Amino acid sequence: MTDIAAALWTVAIIAAIGNMSPGPDFVAVTYASVVRGRASAALVALGVVFGNGLWAGAALFGVAALFTLFPTMFVLIKTAGALYLCYLGYKLLRYARVPYDVAGGATQSSPWSAFRSGLATTLSNPKAAIYYASALSTAAPASATWFELSLMLTVVIAVSGAWFATVVLVLSTQRAANAFRRFKVYFESLFGALLLGFGLKQLFAK
Repeated sequence: MTDIAAALWTVAIIAAIGNMSPGPDFVAVTYASVVRGRASAALVALGVVFGNGLWAGAALFGVAALFTLFPTMFVLIKTAGALYLCYLGYKLLRYARVPYDVAGGATQSSPWSAFRSGLATTLSNPKAAIYYASALSTAAPASATWFELSLMLTVVIAVSGAWFATVVLVLSTQRAANAFRRFKVYFESLFGALLLGFGLKQLFAK
């Protein structure tokens, strides 16, 4: 196996572990899948995947190094992202007991709003840039060309897309929607608590 082939496999494994680990991205796509329906959830997932691609691309182009050189920049972005996650969690907790409109079906949102919510959730975590920088710099051969690095970025996007597409397909079924209708207060309280927890953890993390 050539160096670049081994590097691509390594990147794929690292990207899979990063995307499959429970986090704000997973919560956002899961919630959209069981509440908004498959089409809207797919757009949220697309925003998440695009955000992962941006962070991975930023790692390739050295933005993560800027965070190291200018820690204040990182702290500001991290704080803004943490507050955004806390806001999302608070909204879910606040409206968890509001009855679900069965007659109206799944909660709808515009395509742009759905995509934007997924993108914003991913970009609210600048640590992803550091994660991808570590993964790509560790896996990439020392002599890797820009084309080879672009292949690595493509692998990250493909793995992220495959994982979140699976999440949407599995959780946007009618059975999942029915379960949400029955246990809305518990689902939204759980998702809200998770997002609030992720936000507070990021806010106070060193």
